[in-house]
Amino acid sequence: MKKSIIYYTLVALLLSSYLNAEVKKVITIAGTADLQGMMEATDGSFDLNFDGKKESMTLGGIDRIATILGEIKKENPNTITVTTGDDLMNRFFHTYKGKAIMSLISDAGYEISVFGNHEFDKGSEVLAEALDGSQFETLCSDLNVSNSKLNGKCKPYTIRELDGVRVGLFSLMTENFPIVTAEKSVTMISDNLTIAKKMVKLLKDNGADIIVLLSHIGYKEDRKLAKQVKGIDLIFGGHSHDYVKEMGHVNGTAIVNGGEKGIQVVKVDIPLDDNNRAIREEIKMGKITVDKDVKSNKLIKDRVSEYVSKFPKSIVLGETKSDWDMRSSTIRKNESNVADMINDMMRDKFDVDIVLNNGGAFRGGKIYKAGRVTDRMLKEIDEFRQYAYILKLEGKYLKNIVEWSAANYGEGGFLQVSGIRYRVTLSKQQQIMSGEEIVRVGNRVDHIEVFVDKKWQPIDDDRVYTIASNSFMVKKGGDGYFWLKKYGKDLQNTYASFYSIMADFLYEKKVITPKDGDGRIEIIH
Repeated sequence: MKKSIIYYTLVALLLSSYLNAEVKKVITIAGTADLQGMMEATDGSFDLNFDGKKESMTLGGIDRIATILGEIKKENPNTITVTTGDDLMNRFFHTYKGKAIMSLISDAGYEISVFGNHEFDKGSEVLAEALDGSQFETLCSDLNVSNSKLNGKCKPYTIRELDGVRVGLFSLMTENFPIVTAEKSVTMISDNLTIAKKMVKLLKDNGADIIVLLSHIGYKEDRKLAKQVKGIDLIFGGHSHDYVKEMGHVNGTAIVNGGEKGIQVVKVDIPLDDNNRAIREEIKMGKITVDKDVKSNKLIKDRVSEYVSKFPKSIVLGETKSDWDMRSSTIRKNESNVADMINDMMRDKFDVDIVLNNGGAFRGGKIYKAGRVTDRMLKEIDEFRQYAYILKLEGKYLKNIVEWSAANYGEGGFLQVSGIRYRVTLSKQQQIMSGEEIVRVGNRVDHIEVFVDKKWQPIDDDRVYTIASNSFMVKKGGDGYFWLKKYGKDLQNTYASFYSIMADFLYEKKVITPKDGDGRIEIIH
């Protein structure tokens, strides 16, 4: 792993090379994306070199990020520090409702922030209160906040003047915003493409020399946008949690992503010609790893420690009126009323026809007694913290999918579902697979119906159903469910996990109680 001190030396050499090439000025954009409330350092396995080899280490921490941002500004005073959203998550958020995170980000030296969808997990009113007292500017170019407490707390764009250079910045939110949040008082003004074209023209009309998009739409969408919108010099993105090995280039636009959890700070140097225009082919990207070799900012570290000292051992999110049976013997052999509850929440939240989740995605392995629901409990149940994906799938594949579930009776591949019901007769012929080939057709499943158009109906082979599932099944074809990956269309990552879905529900409703099973999976032994 490259050490941060080595990187600082490289930074100085880069700046020196620009000067030697008689470049007049360099504007630096530095920052992060998707901090996810990780104000402390994070333990994990990380592939920082993009070579497929993960190394266990402790990375991140807002105290060390503050040091790095300060060093970058010291190296080049013409620097703007940014965060591109999804910073309000996890226990700091649950305990302090965003005020701790936003104040720490402000004190750490961030100058401009944009909203991610998770900023709205507790509603726009909580977000507005969290912003009180912050020193950074907040952008919301494509959000109508006029009917919310955020009115007056964010701007459609900003122009920063650095050493005579006018840097115009604007923001974009994922178009899935209405789907992945329950926020009603804040709405999207228009689609990403329309807003981007409008903002580029507006910034140019107001004399911006260079234009930077701070996006929360994901790296793939950033690239698609750059193909259709001219005039953006740099897209500094978030939402997809992708540190990129090399900076992207599309139609002359440089594209980077701020990654996740603050494990690296992304730094982009934009050299300018004599007319203060970006020399696009010479834009450089670097990543500074936030590791133990980075000295902590003592003031920030002490503030984090003070917040941590006041954490309860587990944060009470709400309560349940009944026990939650999360034993494998229950989840993998029967319809689970807890899985029913979570899957029904997913179906309602994402407005899909069907939810399919493998039994192995639901963890915990014990019975949780009625009473308090804590963050620890939900994290144990959602051990893998996978994201929910939405896709479209023709009905002709559903019979084989539920047959494969019946063949996995007692295993992690046994499905828990919503929006579909069927009967499994275990004494009948089991489906056998070899890779993506059905070696023996199964007939364990019958009476299959899907709840569409407000009634239960037989599967229509030609109908396209909207499906929600988890990243293991969709992206990897996990537990043998290759149909989702191979035949699914219009895949969308919601970046919502079982944990966040349940936590959001609890924040609003306070009580989360599974109902008795409704017979959506009938098992005949």
